[in-house]
Amino acid sequence: MVRVRFSIFFSVFVAMVGLMIIAPVMPPLIRELGLSETHSGLIISLGSVAMAVMAPVWGRWSDIKGRKPVILMGFLGMFVSYVLFTATMYAGLTKLISGGLLVVLLILARGLVGLCIPAVPSSAQAYMADVTDEKGRSAGMALIGAANGMGLVLGPAIAGGFALIGLIWPLYIGALLPLVAFVVVLLLIPSQKPVIQAKPPKVNPFQKGLGLYLFAGLTTMLSIVTLQVVGGFYFQDQLALTTKETARMISMGLMLSGVAMIVTQGVQMKKPKWQPKPLILVGSLLLIISMALFLFVISSIGFYVAFFLFGVGAGLMMPGFMAGASLAVAREQQGGVAGLVASVQGIAAVIAPILSTSLYQLNKHLPFVVVAAFVLLMAITLLTVKHQIVPATTVSSGGTD
Repeated sequence: MVRVRFSIFFSVFVAMVGLMIIAPVMPPLIRELGLSETHSGLIISLGSVAMAVMAPVWGRWSDIKGRKPVILMGFLGMFVSYVLFTATMYAGLTKLISGGLLVVLLILARGLVGLCIPAVPSSAQAYMADVTDEKGRSAGMALIGAANGMGLVLGPAIAGGFALIGLIWPLYIGALLPLVAFVVVLLLIPSQKPVIQAKPPKVNPFQKGLGLYLFAGLTTMLSIVTLQVVGGFYFQDQLALTTKETARMISMGLMLSGVAMIVTQGVQMKKPKWQPKPLILVGSLLLIISMALFLFVISSIGFYVAFFLFGVGAGLMMPGFMAGASLAVAREQQGGVAGLVASVQGIAAVIAPILSTSLYQLNKHLPFVVVAAFVLLMAITLLTVKHQIVPATTVSSGGTD
């Protein structure tokens, strides 16, 4: 059981690092290629669209083909797509290709990365649902949340370290890590039969109980991405910082949030007393408080406190909505619901950058006000709408895939 949990944790961590390791080096690489910020946004956004579309498909495939084969396919696809993306970037830097052809190839390669990455978290979440019972589901999802948080923190840090050698080096690491994870999963996760032998029942995102937790997931991810996208602009404008001071502050703040998220989910794994609803409600309260601090306490110390509270709140909400969604469906639908949860993350990555920057242009306070309003609406809905837990037909300690 320990090796299975380690494999799940490591798989999700590598997938998140693979997603985040591109972000810090994309702006300078785009400038080196002679392309514009619009091209960068197009490349990243279309990759996120691919994630949102493919995540439910991978989840359903994991129900039919088994968790381990789909995770392995995901890592193999990540390796191939990263090699293609890195090769295209290298060709552009060495002037072998340029202009419209370069942009198209980068979009296709980044889209392929987006197609393959969600195979891992969706299957890993379904696997965790397979090996936990109802009482331990929140703690199991906290492990996945911790892996997400660690990847969120270490992905940019790894990129920054290897970028000192050369801007393209983080992409080499992005290609190498899936191979390492492929070997780990191949050796440590036991081969098992699929959950079902026939066509899986479709998961309706609007079915009773499930839509509420998907809404909570969308709200959580919109909050996280919004802070990442407009945080730097806001702090620079509010505190009159230089670009270097802004980069330092946003990096420290996001790292503080990531560490708070990891610690919070670590505590939840050790003492899994809270179930999904209280996890989300307390997390919502902390997120709203953090937004209020961002809006009304105009100081670096106040912002750092807000970052910390935001990390704790997100650290509670992530396992809350993942566990809640998992418990809202039957065992035969765990892959499908895990795919929907992963899809929500992709949707947030598409919507939040466009929405938050548009709101920021209208008024710099609006993105934080809208986030707080979304979180409040979600919390009120959670309190007023009744939901039910679907009892699992079978739960195995060894991971009956």
